[in-house]
Amino acid sequence: MKSIFVLTFSLSILLSPNLDASTKTLADWANFQREADNLCRKNQHDDAIKIYDQVIKGRLPLQGNQHRDIGVAWNNLGVAFYSQGENERANEAYNQAIKILLPAVGADHPDILIVKTNIAFVEESKNNFETAEKSFKELLKRKLPIVGAQHPELADCQEGLALSLVGQEKLEEALSLLNKALSTRVKKFGPEHTDVGATHAAMAIIFLNQADFDSANKHDEEARKILSITRGTYPTNLNTVSRLRPGPTELLHAKNKDLRIP
Repeated sequence: MKSIFVLTFSLSILLSPNLDASTKTLADWANFQREADNLCRKNQHDDAIKIYDQVIKGRLPLQGNQHRDIGVAWNNLGVAFYSQGENERANEAYNQAIKILLPAVGADHPDILIVKTNIAFVEESKNNFETAEKSFKELLKRKLPIVGAQHPELADCQEGLALSLVGQEKLEEALSLLNKALSTRVKKFGPEHTDVGATHAAMAIIFLNQADFDSANKHDEEARKILSITRGTYPTNLNTVSRLRPGPTELLHAKNKDLRIP
């Protein structure tokens, strides 16, 4: 899954804190980091966090504190924390990633933009919608010339911006952005991809707010059809604002008792 983005950089057992880190090579730490990434994708975040912590400590003596690999590990640790709803710890990890990645890759590198996108999602999850809106708009401007208008990363930022606008009840603007994200995702992934289903779910929420129950039901049914097929491939997110629950629910002024909220 992207956005929250795990940066790319399997083992049968987890790394124990008692193992002698001094005997490990960079190849060993790379393997452990890939294992942690896989655990994140399987929603086993507690185990992933333990491994990321040890990977960072193990890499430091070998690579120093300004190496891209360590910045990537900090970002991915932040992803695990975010997925558990631990926003403050996620934010700390992301800021550490920025601190390390800046001298390693420069301010305009895609890695930096990915971490900043993750930070924007944290702000959104904390209901800091205006801050998130500003961040997503800036990220869209910076990413467009790098990845192009039809790239999934741009769609992720459009979705993030849309959800921050929903939090401010700017519904028409949010709906326009989600339509763009939906078009990009269908072209890139096909009509039955998890991200496509999540976009329909977000659109259902907006139509609920507008009391357009026919449109809300249409998108809700499409979201449920797709997400029932892809169930198990979409990471659980304990934050109140996420792809599957783009709430927050207190903003749902219009309600249809027959419509189930994603």
